[in-house]
Amino acid sequence: MCGWWLDVCTIRMFGNSIGQTVDFFSVSPLACSLIHWVVGIAYMRQISIFVSLLRGVVRNGVLYFLQDPADPNYNPFRDLDDPVYKHARRVLLSVAVYGSLIVMLVFLPVKLAMRMAPSIFPLDISVSDPLTEIPADMLLFQVCIPFAVEHFKLRATIKALMHYWLTAVGWALGLADYLLPILEDIRGQENENDPARRDRIHGQLGDQLGGQHRAVAGHLPPGELNLASFAEEDNDNEQSDSERYVFVLRIVLLLLAAWMTLLIFNAALIVVPISLGRVLFNAVLLLPITDGIKCSDIYAFVIGSYVIWTAVVGIRYCIDQIRTRRATVLLRQIWTWCSIVVKSSVLLSIWIFVIPVLIGLLFELLVILPMTVPVDESPVYLLYQDWALGLVFLKIWTRLVMLDHVMPLMDDSWRVKFERVREDGFSRLQAFWVLREIVIPIVVKLLTALCVPYVLARGLFPVFGYQLVVNSAVYRFAWLGCLGLSLLCFCAKWFHVWFTNLHNSIRDDRYLIGLRLHNFGEDNTQPQVETANVLDPQDIEVGLRHRLNISVES
Repeated sequence: MCGWWLDVCTIRMFGNSIGQTVDFFSVSPLACSLIHWVVGIAYMRQISIFVSLLRGVVRNGVLYFLQDPADPNYNPFRDLDDPVYKHARRVLLSVAVYGSLIVMLVFLPVKLAMRMAPSIFPLDISVSDPLTEIPADMLLFQVCIPFAVEHFKLRATIKALMHYWLTAVGWALGLADYLLPILEDIRGQENENDPARRDRIHGQLGDQLGGQHRAVAGHLPPGELNLASFAEEDNDNEQSDSERYVFVLRIVLLLLAAWMTLLIFNAALIVVPISLGRVLFNAVLLLPITDGIKCSDIYAFVIGSYVIWTAVVGIRYCIDQIRTRRATVLLRQIWTWCSIVVKSSVLLSIWIFVIPVLIGLLFELLVILPMTVPVDESPVYLLYQDWALGLVFLKIWTRLVMLDHVMPLMDDSWRVKFERVREDGFSRLQAFWVLREIVIPIVVKLLTALCVPYVLARGLFPVFGYQLVVNSAVYRFAWLGCLGLSLLCFCAKWFHVWFTNLHNSIRDDRYLIGLRLHNFGEDNTQPQVETANVLDPQDIEVGLRHRLNISVES
């Protein structure tokens, strides 16, 4: 129900209609129901996470009307024996609460965002078809989302924003002592189990609340004490009623301020990252490797969110440094980190973009084009698909290297290099060493594998004067032929080394003599030293030749 209600509330944002959703349900009811269930359960999960974060900010007892799953006495299965009407009442209450929250936190922010920036709507969240193309968006999520969860610390940031907001609004409405756990912190810091200290705190609070009444009663005569007490009780009742009404009004204003804040924040969360991401994404589309890629608003939202979050983290770091250190230290650190960012950006650009494109292009020339494109047709290269495919192969290769798997395309030296880069990190990154020892060898090998077959197919073979179809076939299978020739040379070299080692081991086992251990020393009482009297290799070779000559003569 939450998923369907969310679909109805956001249907104008994506330019769809209810008729299209009904048609989709009529064509594939199981898929449509599954999608709406996933969306609804994700929304309910986000609400529960938000409530748990809010519970960790406010003082105990403020959210007494909500069940706490962390409570050891909470048992979600204890109410299974209740009558049906109680369960129905709970379900209807949940529907009313979640439905109203969807209207206030989703529908109205969407309407406000469409009024603020109508030019960016409707949004396009279509992704690549995994049956026909490489899903580059899934690769981006594989890289972006884990990095964001690991480094951005969303929970801590949201809790800090909630604390600042409650402090400011609570101070403005006079509810700071009611909302924030100030007294509990004082008790926890001093000693919660000390009865004298606890009584003194309660006494101080009682003095603050009723000191004036006790002072007035202390100056009255004994005969008028009862009348004064009755009058004081009446005044207390009237004052308590008025204070109760004022307190309820403050709570209503607090809820209204919270809703207005979330309304503006959610609307800005839709408009600002997507607008910024579209601008940056359109700038990226000018690169040649992005030919054919589509500007999806999912990409735009991710890019805009990363840029905004990076700016916020940088500003917060600068403010913290200004508060705790001198400005010269901050400027020196900014200069150091700028140089680190420049070096890391250059190396990461080569590692993430250039090398995967070369790997993907080589794989396409080796495997995909000979199998899919006929000889008489010209191939079309989609570099962003080659980049996605090459990124997968690069990630697999680096994982195998770090797992210490010795294979033909890797050896133990690569693992040592990668471990050194990981130990150095970004702060101590040796850019020139990484460029000389890791990046340049990989790029040179890939360029050699790409350029040598091209030169042979386009520059050398057309000299023989064959037809265009033959030249096209040679060009199509040039990389595959070079790969086969390289594998043949590699196998021949490996068999040569293997036969050489086998021959040497058989020869040494049959003809090599004279390797014995001898004890030597002038005095037998002294500790004996064991050593190997190894013959000179030249003597061994002369002896072997002599034995072979004898055997031949015989």
